[in-house]
Amino acid sequence: MLTVLVVLIFGLHVVLANLGIGLSTVIPPMKRKAEREGDERLLRKARRLMRFYASTYGLAGVFGTAFTVFLLSFYPDFIGLAGNIAFTPFALSVLLIALHFLCIVLYWYGWDRFDSGTHFAIGVLMAVSAVLIPLGFRAIFGFLNAPLGLELQPKLHLDTLKALANPTFLALYPKSVLAAFTLTFIILAYDDRTFAKLALVTLTLTAVLGIAYAITLRDLAFYKFQNAISSPIFFAKMFFVAGQFVALGVYLIRNDRTAIVTAGAFSLTTVFLGEILNALSQYPYLIANTSMLPEGVRAALMPIIDLSRPNPLTSGLTPITLAFLIPLLMASALLIHLVTSEPSPSSRTR
Repeated sequence: MLTVLVVLIFGLHVVLANLGIGLSTVIPPMKRKAEREGDERLLRKARRLMRFYASTYGLAGVFGTAFTVFLLSFYPDFIGLAGNIAFTPFALSVLLIALHFLCIVLYWYGWDRFDSGTHFAIGVLMAVSAVLIPLGFRAIFGFLNAPLGLELQPKLHLDTLKALANPTFLALYPKSVLAAFTLTFIILAYDDRTFAKLALVTLTLTAVLGIAYAITLRDLAFYKFQNAISSPIFFAKMFFVAGQFVALGVYLIRNDRTAIVTAGAFSLTTVFLGEILNALSQYPYLIANTSMLPEGVRAALMPIIDLSRPNPLTSGLTPITLAFLIPLLMASALLIHLVTSEPSPSSRTR
């Protein structure tokens, strides 16, 4: 039960983070276009999307924090090690998160207060920061695939430039961003078929980069590659990817809204399954290719990166964790319901 809930927490964080990347990129040009064309309907749509994003951005952070606390409780030695080794890419993402949060506040607060040019500039910064936030985290994931850039002098640390040159990172980062765009475009295509065409393009590019990522894993982390392609999660993900192509094609040909709703459900599921597959396929080790660890530190690190050896002091944390996670999920469901419900005419503001 605990494992299921933790996976669900992680999955919800990933889905909301992906939507955030897409919405942050779509909303500013949508609002700009609405202002230039005097399109009140499009302007209301942009504001409604921003309302949803501003309301759920913190929720994504809460889920991310909950997952981090779980890792810190059950694998404290690894979190301490990762914090020291990968401080630079982690700090980069944290700084971008702070910048992005500031942009969200300014963009929402300044909707009817700032002039159009200033507001759009803040929106551009909001979009750029959203796209760059995963960069540091994906660099860390690349390191966990194949620990390239791990240096021993002057102390054990990660060379960030070498980490960014990691082939698994170079494929995974743009793939992740394009998957976020695909998910967002499919959801927005319900009201605008143009987004369905964009989704078809980004979905194709995501699939190509997915193949490239698999090739890098085969070359640098074969153990993880073998686990991934033999997992039932992999076959389920491939089914939902193919389903997206079919559903998008049906929607574009027949304008059947049932098809685009299906594509949206498939896209959400694909993002969730893809992240779970990427995280679990290197089990039982947090670093997939342990043979690339320097000889002098491998023996010391193996017990720390072994997922099958959680902190023995956490045996009594399971009921406490469940007691907090279940109300969190219930409150989150209520929040999402409230922010997606159409406000009454009297409560709408211009």
